Amino acid sequence: MTQSRQKAVAPPVQAPADGSRRIEDAVREQQRLLAAAAAFESAGVEDVHRGRVAARRLRSQLKTFRPLLEPRRARLYRVDLRSFARALAGVREADVRRELLIAAASRDGSIPPADHEQLASLLEDACIAAREALHRHQREPGWAALLAALERHAAGRHLFVNHAAGLDEVLGMVAASWRKPVRLLEARPESIADLHELRLSLKHCRYALEPVADVAPKATARLLRRLRDAQDCIGEHRDTVLATHWVRSNERMLGRDFAARLVIDLDGRASVLRRRAAKRSQKVLAAWRDWRAATRRVRKRVRPGRA
Repeated sequence: MTQSRQKAVAPPVQAPADGSRRIEDAVREQQRLLAAAAAFESAGVEDVHRGRVAARRLRSQLKTFRPLLEPRRARLYRVDLRSFARALAGVREADVRRELLIAAASRDGSIPPADHEQLASLLEDACIAAREALHRHQREPGWAALLAALERHAAGRHLFVNHAAGLDEVLGMVAASWRKPVRLLEARPESIADLHELRLSLKHCRYALEPVADVAPKATARLLRRLRDAQDCIGEHRDTVLATHWVRSNERMLGRDFAARLVIDLDGRASVLRRRAAKRSQKVLAAWRDWRAATRRVRKRVRPGRA
């Protein structure tokens, strides 16, 4: 009986190695933030923003560090996170568009007050419609099923299957996430589509760097700063382009003259932002090379037991 009882006892679970522990902690933190954001009762801009950021960051981490994860569980998790983020997109985009277009109209002091009021009314109606659409979605069975799936993913004990990864391995995964953005940066993108693709890639790299920010802290801080600068500028450029499309599609409601003046302002601003985004993006490449050099010793470290 003693022997059979001993056989039934599971072996002790070993504590994760430093690399695995960092990523597990980072994923758990984003799961906590996502759970808090998913519980919002209203569709306020800050609630929506926090929810989208947590879902995007977590989805990105699951992609970067997939060698540590059970493949099928991680893939399904990422699909559900994408669905969650997309459900919030309409509210966030409407709020951003309102702020941008109100600012654009305010830059032209000759626009009549009636046109300002018409623009503000249309934008507010669009924000309300986006929130109502989200509230309707939240009352549907599919939304409850999605939240339950996200909770189930977060509570799962078998998402992580590699608990022995060292810091050198994790840094190698971070470095690998830069292959696409480096290729894009070297091509010096300036078109709307290429800049958007670059922004998504840079965001993915920034999320990958965050769990290892204390490794080569000076080089990492500089790289993260350059990443945020480039991302913000490219994002502002894209928001401006999308706002221009909205104005053109609402020309009849705004009036042809007012819409044309807004488009001229937005097109000029988009051109400035596009050049600025391209310039700031090139600064990322130098900072990336500095980070790679600063972390080379850790990434190339050979731990005991390895040949």
